Amino acid sequence: MKTFKKWSSTVLAATLVIGMLPVQQPVFAQEQLTEQTSNPGSGSIATVKQNGNPLNADFEDGTLQGWLPRIGSEKLTVSQQAAHQGTYSMLVTNRERSFHGPMLPMKGLLKQNTTYNISVYVKLTEKPATDQTIQLTAYKKNGAESWNMLDKVTIPKDDWQQWHKITATFQYSDNPEALNLFIETPYVSDDTVDTLSFYVDDVTIEEAGELAIETDIPSLQDLYQSEFPIGAAVYRWQLEGAYGQLLTKHFNSLTATYEMKPKFVSPANGVYDFKASDEYVEFAQKHQMGLRGHALLWHIDAAEWMFKDDQGNPASRELLLSRIQNYVDTVMKRYKGKIYAWDVVNEAIADSNGDANGLRKSPFYELIGPDYIEKTYEFARAADPDAKLYYNEYFTEIPEKREHMYQLVKRLKDKGLIDGVGLQSHYNLESPPIDEIENTINLFAGLGLDIQITELDVDSGIPFGEKLPQDVAVKQAYRYKELFDLYQKYSDVISSVTLWGLQDEKSYNNQAFLFDASLQSKPAYWGLADESKLPVMTNRAVTLSGTPNTKAAKQDPLWNKAVSTALKGSSDTAAFRTLWDTNNLYVLVDVKDTTKHSSDKVELFVDANNGKTPVYEADDRHITISRDGKGTGAKPNTYRVREAPDGYQVELSIPLSDAPGILAREIGLDVRVTDDGNSGAEGKQILYWNDRTLTQDQDTSKYGVIQLASMPKSATAIQGIVAIDGEKDAKWSKAAPFQITPLNQSGGATAEARAMWSGQDLYLFVDVTDPQIITDATDPWDQDSIEIFLDENHQRTPFYQYDDAQFRISADNVGTFAGSASPGRLESAVKKTSKGYQLEAKISLQSLMPKEGRVMGLELQINDNQGNNNKSTAKWNDLTNDSWKNTSQYGILTFASK
Repeated sequence: MKTFKKWSSTVLAATLVIGMLPVQQPVFAQEQLTEQTSNPGSGSIATVKQNGNPLNADFEDGTLQGWLPRIGSEKLTVSQQAAHQGTYSMLVTNRERSFHGPMLPMKGLLKQNTTYNISVYVKLTEKPATDQTIQLTAYKKNGAESWNMLDKVTIPKDDWQQWHKITATFQYSDNPEALNLFIETPYVSDDTVDTLSFYVDDVTIEEAGELAIETDIPSLQDLYQSEFPIGAAVYRWQLEGAYGQLLTKHFNSLTATYEMKPKFVSPANGVYDFKASDEYVEFAQKHQMGLRGHALLWHIDAAEWMFKDDQGNPASRELLLSRIQNYVDTVMKRYKGKIYAWDVVNEAIADSNGDANGLRKSPFYELIGPDYIEKTYEFARAADPDAKLYYNEYFTEIPEKREHMYQLVKRLKDKGLIDGVGLQSHYNLESPPIDEIENTINLFAGLGLDIQITELDVDSGIPFGEKLPQDVAVKQAYRYKELFDLYQKYSDVISSVTLWGLQDEKSYNNQAFLFDASLQSKPAYWGLADESKLPVMTNRAVTLSGTPNTKAAKQDPLWNKAVSTALKGSSDTAAFRTLWDTNNLYVLVDVKDTTKHSSDKVELFVDANNGKTPVYEADDRHITISRDGKGTGAKPNTYRVREAPDGYQVELSIPLSDAPGILAREIGLDVRVTDDGNSGAEGKQILYWNDRTLTQDQDTSKYGVIQLASMPKSATAIQGIVAIDGEKDAKWSKAAPFQITPLNQSGGATAEARAMWSGQDLYLFVDVTDPQIITDATDPWDQDSIEIFLDENHQRTPFYQYDDAQFRISADNVGTFAGSASPGRLESAVKKTSKGYQLEAKISLQSLMPKEGRVMGLELQINDNQGNNNKSTAKWNDLTNDSWKNTSQYGILTFASK
């Protein structure tokens, strides 16, 4: 079972790396009509007639109409075997590699700074063994070379006989030496051989309609002028036309997406190309924008000539250092006083498998040593003492990586070599949680470092070209608002916020910005400009089955297993939990409020049939419980108010009189807490879960939704410490076992597990019964192994949050990791036994500090390779195959002192 997929930190890092690569906009001009087909091997020459019309390659004249073999070994022919329309198409065969295929030379054929739409139809020649992907790629040479995937289509193997359309929108602004369009299959590795044959037909390229920006909406730079500059990272073509108008209206800071990186500034030894950089500088000066330099040193877009000496051997430490110093001197001195801030070193911390200090083992590290970072900052400080120097990094919310970065920049700060940190901030709709982002800001601000948000985007998860659903767009808007509210809170230490793009386009992220491809404002923009224009978003929470004792003086321990959901408002000081049984919905509200006031109260709003109506119906209830114990409104079965050292608690049971509680039932719910004054606070504060308009007492349409779910299996971790050696120490017999059983009836490996804890460490012992151990499969999930899934904050979400982790340990004790898991968090030992093998593991928890009664989400999975392509899987609680991405079905582990 393939459970290790999207959440590999390595894969995520690679995704971010791809995002840094240049996304050029290829361009197309007049129609090319080839009067004579071209075959490079035959020596014939293609002649092209240009008639001033957009390109429409339908191959109906029996020629290739300007298309050429990219490499030379491919075979392009005009075929009558298939056609999207008409009689002819182009047949592509004899492909030996993924990048072999047809090429359309585009140099000089289209107007600069003009947007064009392109569409291509493709069809496979035969049924493949698996689904296949065909893509459009733009190749550009302008000093350096770049290859950029523009759009793609995945063809299901059973739809191979159908025609599939690839579409994209493009523009260019410079005068490249070469500009070509390729049709190919995705590049995977140098070893990949792809002989897929396909047809191409009805290639159309048309000038897009004129773009225009909204001139009557508020300017973002004006809205945030008292807090910090608002920046955008752009390509040169976005400095022109409507793109340039949008840029200057809303942003007062500028970053070159990639054209100031060494690969493009210095493509060869002794060669510097400042044309692109100069254009950014001139634009920024003309429009009085701050300009950030990104980046002087990065292992991806490095000036790779630096790594070899004149004889082609690896450069010596001294040679590479001298080349870096010369580069830094040349570039920074040219732009002294024009570029105020530089990302001097970019992404030097490894996601995993770094050195003892977490440093990435890049070519700079290998050839110079770990002090290459400090040396580069020394060169930069000397080249321009007035420039602000930053270290720029991603995944800064992952505690382990964040700590490595902290130690690095602290050493640089102590030596006066750095002024601040750049937090890239590539986020999605759910993760990382806002409190982890705040922890990161506080950590680096505590060093006295300036903080800049350098590459912000919020990935919608909806690929470019697909319609962005309204609920997703609204969720994205609230995510942006949540982030900017945090940035405003820390505006005394945050000096700039830059988005990693101007508008949605075909790139590594998915419709992640404030403006769409037509340069029109999205809900995300209004999340920053005017929240009142957004509809109320429906939050969802899970409620587990269980009947707490609501009459007890103390809180029933069962409540520890319920999911806690924080309220929103002017202060984050309240949260609620829910449980259910056939007859009742149980609600527990915890309020942090040390100053007791007669008007303090908790209000519950219940829409039993989840009708979401603008007026109350018969099933709708409004219950008010004051802090002094008075209840008004609809009557609950029971309710109780308990004072606590840091506030108070309201517990109540609400009868489900309209219909019994059953699994998967959805109930509308909102919670509102009124705090009528704290020490030092002015006026009342109102906290809420869902309806920010605070009209819950008359309108149920803005309530959140809770879904009734079953209580999962539970296990207990006792307190204790054991040596990690694979042996079942006597202490393990004190921990109650829990069973992991096969998902299917055909049997397979089984296991018995036990848990302990000490401090912030979780200990697990898993005894696997599996008489045939196989660990030689290529993919780790196909090897005999144990997977440990953690949901430390017990939120039971259908997606991974930053605290969620997947540890996989094979029967040979080889670890693989996903989510927030990493080698540094795991210590493990495996011992083979007469009946299988046993694993002993210690995992360092990163956000949860265990103590008596606390809980976390836990799932265990046993992967059993039975040979002959037969596999089985055993699980503890989660009966799905989605534990690697969905925590909602995990079991619950409770921490106990004995």
